[in-house]
Amino acid sequence: MKVMIKKMGINGEGIGYLDRLPVFIPGALCGEEVDIKLTEKNGRYAKGKIVHILKKSKKRVRPICEIQRRCGACPYMVADYEEQLRFKQEDLRQSLIKYAHVDPRLIKKIQPSEKTLFYRNQCKLPCAMDNGELVNGMYMPNSNIFIPMTTCYVHEKELEIMRKRILKVLNRYHVRSYDWHQKRGLRYLILRGFEGKFQCTLVSGEENFDPAMIEELLSLEGLTSLWQSYQTQKKTAELFGPKMILLGGEKYLYLSLGSFTLPVSPRSFFQLNTQQAKKMYACIAEMVGKGHTRIVEAYSGIGGISMLLKDHAQEVIGIEIIKDAVLNARQSARDNHIDNVQFICADAADKLLYLSKKSSIDVLVVDPPRSGLDEAMLAVIMRSKIKKIIYVSCNPSTLAKNLAVLKDRYDVEQIVPFDMFPNTAKVETIVALKRR
Repeated sequence: MKVMIKKMGINGEGIGYLDRLPVFIPGALCGEEVDIKLTEKNGRYAKGKIVHILKKSKKRVRPICEIQRRCGACPYMVADYEEQLRFKQEDLRQSLIKYAHVDPRLIKKIQPSEKTLFYRNQCKLPCAMDNGELVNGMYMPNSNIFIPMTTCYVHEKELEIMRKRILKVLNRYHVRSYDWHQKRGLRYLILRGFEGKFQCTLVSGEENFDPAMIEELLSLEGLTSLWQSYQTQKKTAELFGPKMILLGGEKYLYLSLGSFTLPVSPRSFFQLNTQQAKKMYACIAEMVGKGHTRIVEAYSGIGGISMLLKDHAQEVIGIEIIKDAVLNARQSARDNHIDNVQFICADAADKLLYLSKKSSIDVLVVDPPRSGLDEAMLAVIMRSKIKKIIYVSCNPSTLAKNLAVLKDRYDVEQIVPFDMFPNTAKVETIVALKRR
């Protein structure tokens, strides 16, 4: 059946209509007419797959990646970059209007990424056997079908080179992918790199790797930190297991950010697009302004934003629930001789409630997960007298729903979107709010 694509969905799929029923079609672009086959249908929506593109968008391009369609991780790779930015700007605009009734004139033009390919500083890839060889790959969306990967074109080039070198060593020592019955083998290869230095974590069953293999891995030029994590739980979204073992090299990977360096452990979060992250942090600092008494950052991670704001207030407090990230942040503050920034390991809502009662907070910076601020956090903010909020979001719909609540006490002053993940449908947004 023929469908005209009217708009783009939040996951990068084209959306058309059949008798007013929305149909979600992966791989279709806005303005295209496609012949589809329905794969799912209920009373609220339907899903379909493209049989043939009857009318192509002028913005459609040939993807550089040979597994793009099956992998599904980069749905916008079939559109030129200007069109990708337009899709993301419109997604943000529609979400903010629909859920929060925000004036769209407050939304600035999206900040493009300098790199549209080879920009990710980290990969977290599952492992499988392909023709007797250990390989990395991706699972097709909503399936257990594994797609072997030769090269990922959104990983930084040096990261891809190191990933392939590590795989060669693992195959020389006949490392197998994870066996659920024996609870042995390699589940994930996790690799992160900054400025030519790399940290690798082998997520496996509870087993000991050959010491000669560990030595050979550590001899790879640029691999400065090698870890192993035991993960044998079957139904879990956590890639890392509860036990982390330093197999060799340095405990941390170091990242230069402005005038200081940050030690990063395997579990710690940092933005995947380093260049864009630095631009985004500069935007946050500008929005915060200087001359404050106290700034609090919730969900502070490894403390990059908190330390960047050290000259903006007499006191800066970072709150983070992940212990490893807090230890990283405290180490960073010591190493960089920063004495007006402290980091607390606690639930963000609980600790913010305590801090807001203890004394006034001039600025609150929040960078929550994709699910946004939970009800407890929103309730604490609404009861507090925090003067200014800088909200860093990676999900337009949860951002908009949170803003709908916050608008009862706060005015939205400025909205700046950033494209952190070219070729995907994701968009990062920074919002400045001021208490009425």
